[in-house]
Amino acid sequence: MKSIRLTIAAAFAFVVLLGSAVAQTGTIRARIPFDFTVGKQTLAAGEYQVTANGAMLQLIRIDGPGAIIEKTHFMRGGSDESLSARLVFRRYGDRHFLAKVWMGNVDFGHEVFASPLEVEYARNTKPEGTIVLASKLAK
Repeated sequence: MKSIRLTIAAAFAFVVLLGSAVAQTGTIRARIPFDFTVGKQTLAAGEYQVTANGAMLQLIRIDGPGAIIEKTHFMRGGSDESLSARLVFRRYGDRHFLAKVWMGNVDFGHEVFASPLEVEYARNTKPEGTIVLASKLAK
């Protein structure tokens, strides 16, 4: 009896997680006018294709070298937050860190985990603001 309950619970969790992963798949393009950090890697300014597949976020530079795959966690947004695709960056001085990605037309976004470098900047530097870049759907 106990193993049947465990099997049913595992199957239910798998279906819920699979549904979330499928719902979060999408691609957008964005021109990022400054160098920025995602996780432990700093990427150069340029045009990027951003793809979400489940909790994984992939950024590939279209107009030059640069790519990264980063694990994120889902966050729920309000109706105004989930309607447009966009990237959100935190700025400390001249350093920019990717913080959130909204794929558009879904009520979930992706929040990027703060890297040790960003945590250090946050401790030693007052954040100078958040930068939001609108994106367009990839063709």
